[in-house]
Amino acid sequence: MTIRSLIVAGLLAAAIAMPVQAESKRQIEAPAGAPWKHAQTGITLPPSLLGIARGSIGDNSGSEIDVFADYGDGQATVITLYVFRPALASVPMWFDRSEAQILMRDVYANATPAAAVAAFAPPGGKATSALRRIYVPGKGPYKSTGLAIMPMGEWLVAVRISSQEFDATALDAKLDEVIKALGWPGGIADADAAVPVAACATPLTYAKRAKIKPPNMMDALLGATLATVKPTDEEKAEAVPVIWCREGAPKQEYGVYRAVGSDTGYTIAMGDAGRVINVFPGLALDSKDPGYQLSVGLLDQTLVYPSFDKLPAPEVAVDAVMKNRPVSSAARGGKNITIEAGGLKAK
Repeated sequence: MTIRSLIVAGLLAAAIAMPVQAESKRQIEAPAGAPWKHAQTGITLPPSLLGIARGSIGDNSGSEIDVFADYGDGQATVITLYVFRPALASVPMWFDRSEAQILMRDVYANATPAAAVAAFAPPGGKATSALRRIYVPGKGPYKSTGLAIMPMGEWLVAVRISSQEFDATALDAKLDEVIKALGWPGGIADADAAVPVAACATPLTYAKRAKIKPPNMMDALLGATLATVKPTDEEKAEAVPVIWCREGAPKQEYGVYRAVGSDTGYTIAMGDAGRVINVFPGLALDSKDPGYQLSVGLLDQTLVYPSFDKLPAPEVAVDAVMKNRPVSSAARGGKNITIEAGGLKAK
C-alpha cells in the first residue's frame, strides 16, 4: 500500500469546501511488549510476529478506521498489517489493487506471481472469503514478497510480508504463521466466497464529450439520501454476490471495476486503501434525463458531486472530482446529510 497518503490527500483536497471530518495521520501509543486490541473490530495485534517485534502502530484516519502496524522495519523480513473499513467491502477488488502496487513497484523490479491467487477461509471462518499470493521480485534485495486480504464484517485485514531471507515457498508458510498469530475476534459471519478479479470480457463505451450538469438540489438530496440507505436483512439474504471484473489496464493510481454482466456504470478504486469513485445512472424522478451520478466513497462518509450528462471515461470522472466541489455529503452509519448546491445550503 504505497500511495495511500497521496490518494487520500487528493480526495480530501477535492472535498475541502465541505464541513466534514478531515482524516489525519497519528501515532497510536501501545506498550511494546503487550498485544494491542483494535476497539472497533476486536482484532488483536501481538507484540511480535515470527519473532519480530512490533514497531509503530499508526492511524491514517484519526478515528481508527485505517490502522496499520509495522514489524521488523529495516530487518531482513518485514511485515505490515492493515485494518481498515473500506467504502466498498470487496476482498477481490482490494486484493487486485494491492497486487497492482506490488507488480508496479520499482523495489520489486517487475515481480512475478509464484502461483495462482489462492482463496482460503480466514481463521474462524468456513467460506473461502479471503485471497492470498506470493510473488518473486525480478531483482533487488528481496527474495520474495506476499499479500493476503481477509474480510472481517465490513472491515478488511491486509497482511504484507517481504523477505531477503525466505524464498517463495518458505514465505508462503511464514504468511500462514502470521495470519494464525493474529488475535481474531469471534462471532463474525462468513463473507461471500472470494473470486479473483479478471479482465472484463468486453470494454465499456464512454461518451466522447461527457459534461458536468449544473448542480441542482434534487441531485444533491437524492445522492446523499441513497448513501444512508441500508439493505434490510431480507434484502441481504436475497442478494446475489457480485463478481467484479477489471475494466481496462490497471494503473498505480487507480483501477476501474464493474460487476460482471453490468455495463451501466463503474467503480474506480483509488490507490489500494478503501476509497472509491462511483459513476452510475442517476434516478429518473421526472421526465428529464438524470444522467450519471458521480460520488466519492471515503472511509467515513460519501461525497456527492454534480452529475454527468453522459457516461464519462474514468479519467474524466477523476478530473471532475479533483476540480469540482461536492454538492452534498452523508456520514457513514448515520442518517444526517449535508447539502450545498449553488450557494443554497440546508442541513
